[in-house]
Amino acid sequence: MILLVIALTANVMMAQKKDRTDAFMYNKNGQYEKAMASIDKCVNHEQFLGMKPNDQSQAWLYRAAIYQNVIQSGDEALMAKAPNALEVVYESLMNCMKNPDFLEDNKQEIYQRVGSVMTTYYTKGADDYNAGKFAEAAPMFKKAYDIAKSLGSADANEMLNLAATSALRAEDYNTALGYFTEVKNNGTETADLYRHLAACYNGLGNAEQAMAMINAGLEKDPSDANLILEKVNAYLKEGKGAEAVQDLTKLLELDPENAQLLFVLGTIYGDDGSSVSPWIGQGKTAVEEVLGKPKTTDVTETEFGKGEWWNYDGDKAVHFQNDKVDIVKNVKESPKSNIDSQQAKLYDPEKALKYYQDAIAIKPDYYDAIYNIGVLYTGMANKYIEQANEITGFSKKEQDQYNSLIEQGNELLRTGLPYLKQAYDAQPSDDVKNVLRSIYVKLNMMEEVKALENK
Repeated sequence: MILLVIALTANVMMAQKKDRTDAFMYNKNGQYEKAMASIDKCVNHEQFLGMKPNDQSQAWLYRAAIYQNVIQSGDEALMAKAPNALEVVYESLMNCMKNPDFLEDNKQEIYQRVGSVMTTYYTKGADDYNAGKFAEAAPMFKKAYDIAKSLGSADANEMLNLAATSALRAEDYNTALGYFTEVKNNGTETADLYRHLAACYNGLGNAEQAMAMINAGLEKDPSDANLILEKVNAYLKEGKGAEAVQDLTKLLELDPENAQLLFVLGTIYGDDGSSVSPWIGQGKTAVEEVLGKPKTTDVTETEFGKGEWWNYDGDKAVHFQNDKVDIVKNVKESPKSNIDSQQAKLYDPEKALKYYQDAIAIKPDYYDAIYNIGVLYTGMANKYIEQANEITGFSKKEQDQYNSLIEQGNELLRTGLPYLKQAYDAQPSDDVKNVLRSIYVKLNMMEEVKALENK
């Protein structure tokens, strides 16, 4: 019985070697479909692991060669029968390299084939990336990196960085974070790396860790403009205008001719906070005091982490972040007490105007800055008009006060009007047209209203 078992095992081994040999011959003769069938039959047999290590490695090398020839054949019908051919080549070569003795004896062929696979993965990744297929590009670059790393290539970390960047652009933040962290652990600590790590954490809703990465990057390079801008954006998201101004000022020192930075400073100082709902920053007690208990609640993920929606009848809803209101939908009621807006404290129309004018001096056709000057004057004018409308008495003193406020408002409207007209002429839009129409009506410029309607 023992002799029978030995005989059967020997026959199986001989059959596997025959499959391997058949695969070699089919491949040599260009019969790639038959070669694939024979070599796969060999390596997938349950007795394959019983073969000698070098025989196993030879089979893996044949398999890599066969599937590589399938890829290079350009035969679409054949390639359709082996859609994962590149992965098969990669897997087979990695199995070859597990045998040090075989690798030493065949290193020229193995390394040449491995290098070809790496180049193919890299090229495929680059093609996908350039086509905007970032999710597909990431694993291609990662496999190129794995191969480059196994070969000790100096370019390996750059390939991993490309994989990480692709994953980030695909908004696969967990994968990107893992890749960028490995890039860092491999010895790269550039400002760009920390900026990308911050972007990953922001994508995962961890604003605190994102800021930590930005600060760590600025420790490496305090003058890096991109990192400072990331910090500014983070501050603006959190409504921290004062902190944003400090960093924008640093950026201006580095780039004093940057019209965009001047424009952003103008928008910060030109925002009086009136567009911010008085509910923002209120606590749950204050909301419940006016709106009552919610009908339903939902815990959700936001860009700043977990939050909670309080839902009321209709579409009315309030969102809390860290137990403070940060989003309001269709709430017409007002809170019983207002919270001072930091943005309102920063409001300085003179500074805003100066920054906008400086931006236009650098870039004369800067549409947004031109339009915002018009909006700035309109906002200031409306404050006078609103004060005038609060006067309800009919005494001479009150009427004089009313007329004075209206005239001051109208003068500001007249000052801002040329900027709005310039913006409309540069980029006609219904929004700007409606603003112009309302100002013409307030200033009793009816001929201009008619002319505007005909445009």
